[in-house]
Amino acid sequence: MDRLECPFVIGTAGHIDHGKTTLVKAISGIDCDRLSEEKKRGITIELGFAPLVLPSGKTVSIVDVPGHEKFIRQMVAGAVGIDAVMFVVAADDGVMSQTREHLEILTLLGKKKGLVVINKVDLVDNDILEIVKEEISELIRGTFLENAPVICTSSYTKVGLSELKEALQMLVDSYTQRRVDGSFFLYVDRAFHISGFGTVITGTILKGVINDGDDLEVLPSKIPTKVRSIQVHDAFVKTATAGQRVAINLSNISLNDVKRGDAVATKGRFSSTDCIDVEVNVLPSAVKAVKHWERLHLHIGTSDTVARLSLMDRENILPGDRAVAQLILEKPVAVSINTNFILRTYSPIVTNAGGKVLVAHGDRPKSKDKKIALLKYLETISSGLDSRERIKGLIDYRGMLNINELLLLTELSLPETRGQISSLEMKNEIGIINKSGETILLSKTKMEEINKKLVEKLIVFHKEHPELKGMTIDEISRTIMVQQPRFAKEILSLFTKLKWITMENEKIRLNSFESFDQANFLSDVSKVKEKILNAQYEMLTIGDLIDLLSMGAKEISRIISYLKEQKELVIIGQEFLLPKEIFLDFKTRIQAIDGDLTLGKARDLTNSSRKYMLPLLEYFDSIGITRRVGDKRIILKRK
Repeated sequence: MDRLECPFVIGTAGHIDHGKTTLVKAISGIDCDRLSEEKKRGITIELGFAPLVLPSGKTVSIVDVPGHEKFIRQMVAGAVGIDAVMFVVAADDGVMSQTREHLEILTLLGKKKGLVVINKVDLVDNDILEIVKEEISELIRGTFLENAPVICTSSYTKVGLSELKEALQMLVDSYTQRRVDGSFFLYVDRAFHISGFGTVITGTILKGVINDGDDLEVLPSKIPTKVRSIQVHDAFVKTATAGQRVAINLSNISLNDVKRGDAVATKGRFSSTDCIDVEVNVLPSAVKAVKHWERLHLHIGTSDTVARLSLMDRENILPGDRAVAQLILEKPVAVSINTNFILRTYSPIVTNAGGKVLVAHGDRPKSKDKKIALLKYLETISSGLDSRERIKGLIDYRGMLNINELLLLTELSLPETRGQISSLEMKNEIGIINKSGETILLSKTKMEEINKKLVEKLIVFHKEHPELKGMTIDEISRTIMVQQPRFAKEILSLFTKLKWITMENEKIRLNSFESFDQANFLSDVSKVKEKILNAQYEMLTIGDLIDLLSMGAKEISRIISYLKEQKELVIIGQEFLLPKEIFLDFKTRIQAIDGDLTLGKARDLTNSSRKYMLPLLEYFDSIGITRRVGDKRIILKRK
């Protein structure tokens, strides 16, 4: 008969030698102590796992964690993926040091459900049992276990075991299952090799769904792999979901490529990081504040590393207080949004704080304004937001980012993300542009900031160049959009669509701009053009025109800009003015000559001097009509 699998994980917690492993064996039939050293010493060193069949027939998973203070690292690794806690206190010992620390760790890890088991009740009388109950009641007051069921058991006499199973059944029935949409993410707690199968990993699925044949990758190494097969409680399955304990046989990967502390996830949807935006809570029982830039042990998922705490608005976090902050890691770690973590002092090693991941890939602010904006954003999302507000908040903070960055930073599915950004665009809360298959998102504030600079620039431009129809996209990208030059045209097209500006023939102008009365201006243009045409190949400069005409430098420069815009004029050697007609005449003449072109031939063709011909020939080299070889020029483009 097939098991009725339920995606639910129960974790044990409590002091060493309080009977957690024996209790798990009593209700599941599985001995979680698998190491010879564990058998020999009678203590749990590594994580243990067992299936548990509940009275309803549903099968859930149990994770048995070590109780010794030396193995807190393993305890945290086991507690990460659990849905409910079986908090064990031995009746003959009562509340002990690891009882308290485990409860603090579970609270910091954000656990919300559980029950209390007073074990070994066969070893004490009723009076002692009542004292232990009072002690436990005082311990759990104000915690997530305050109103939890308290079950008295004995693994030896079997007292209370059926009641314990019934209480666990009630916990499972009252639990809201995790969301199973989105991408797959799992922290590896074991990796081993099986002859004939290859590399196998185990862990609790934290997010998403996994299927046979899925493409995955190991993080932080980014080594690609593929699902060969999946087991849940020693039975092969085609698919598994968030909340289930799984063993995954991976293909195309060796045991050296994956280890505890790594993550295995949907390929391309997560990545490792050395900077995490977080919310930090310091235990009320902590003996001292946690300081800015303090070096701490970070336990997250099944990994541990050393990190610096970067506080952006204070020097420390006092016991019992909280703050948003950044963790700067000494080595990259794969993390996922809303994953809880533990912080322990560097030396001596003591648990003093914990928290949750707000943004898996932190953006270290370089300016005061950016730091203030980041603090505001982190405080907003720390209270919990729906996907729409999370997306908008991130776009508002970043100002501009592509959709792939958004997917990585929010961990939302592509369909949900596209739906939300379309809704935000329809309400003019964000802007969307596309270029070469890349979707770029802009906040309303960022668009208004760019447009403000653009309008200021255009006002000055129109005043100085009323004869021109507007600025070119290249001019704008070089002077205004220096941080977004690749997307200048697309941003300007968006602004045109929003009717903020007018773009015509790739010239940008204010909506309010009107062409001035050009009669007098065009008369002056004719005078200038007549002079430069009459000069033929003895090309004039702006200085020459000022001397020849009763016009100022500003007026002459304006006319030259206009003629360039109209493609009636080219500038040779940065100063000489060559009208289009003379340019075309020279082009026709040199293309008609036999053989190569020399400076002397050019002078003879035009009856002009070296002063004018040398820069003219160099210009023709630059536009690809001729190519200089020694003292001669080859005609590359003939009629």
